[in-house]
Amino acid sequence: MTQGLGWTADATAALEWQHWGEAHFAFDARSGQTHFLNEIAAAVLAVLATHTLTQAALYEAMLARYEVDDDTQLLTGITDTLRVLDRLGLIQRVAS
Repeated sequence: MTQGLGWTADATAALEWQHWGEAHFAFDARSGQTHFLNEIAAAVLAVLATHTLTQAALYEAMLARYEVDDDTQLLTGITDTLRVLDRLGLIQRVAS
């Protein structure tokens, strides 16, 4: 992978998860907040918990995970999801 900025889950978050069907809830003990996450957000966090990926590499991983070809809605969803997860302090930018 080329050097650049990537995303990774914030290891200090120590999230406690609950899943009910397609609904995912993550309790962040640091902030005392419970976050409701959709399927894409939960999948993004799961991948970033074990890998540091650029947005492009994350998009490719999600395409493979959901077995779809290029999907502009998925790309937009990932972009929005990264923005929200970053704002919540659940992910961070790092050199990849």
